[in-house]
Amino acid sequence: MRFTTTVIAAAMIAAGASAPALADDAAQASGAQASAGHPAAAAGTCPHSAREIVEKFNVLFYTERNIRKAFETWVAPDYIQHNPVAADGRDNAIAALEPFVQKSPEFRYEVKRVIAEGDFVAVHVHGKPTPGDRGFAVVDIFRIENCKIAEHWDVIQPVPEKSANPHPMF
Repeated sequence: MRFTTTVIAAAMIAAGASAPALADDAAQASGAQASAGHPAAAAGTCPHSAREIVEKFNVLFYTERNIRKAFETWVAPDYIQHNPVAADGRDNAIAALEPFVQKSPEFRYEVKRVIAEGDFVAVHVHGKPTPGDRGFAVVDIFRIENCKIAEHWDVIQPVPEKSANPHPMF
């Protein structure tokens, strides 16, 4: 987030700031068209599906917490970031996220589901700043182009203490 500005925005939420919620429809906002088969391999040069690319990124980013490797391996240098608190570009994402992750060793993410259609992949995540925190629900939306994450949107919502219904958020 840049790409997962989600981490920055999530930290802001945990600190009591209002959550940036991006209401744009990802497909319409980018104007991109999905291709058949392996969307990211439209030119025939990528051996991975869009879903596989994001899942590989997720392991490096969320599980291994290796921000630099995740971004340098799976994110395009001219990465477009739609989160209003983050700048565009892979290098900007790394510069913003590495210090945050290093200063927040208890911050954990659990990927709950991944949904892919064409060149777009949505990831539903439960983020928790500390083990006892209720945390927040995140949906990251990625657009894949030329075997790289080219664009990112996110929506973030704190997990409330009480819910108006009996349905879990995850």
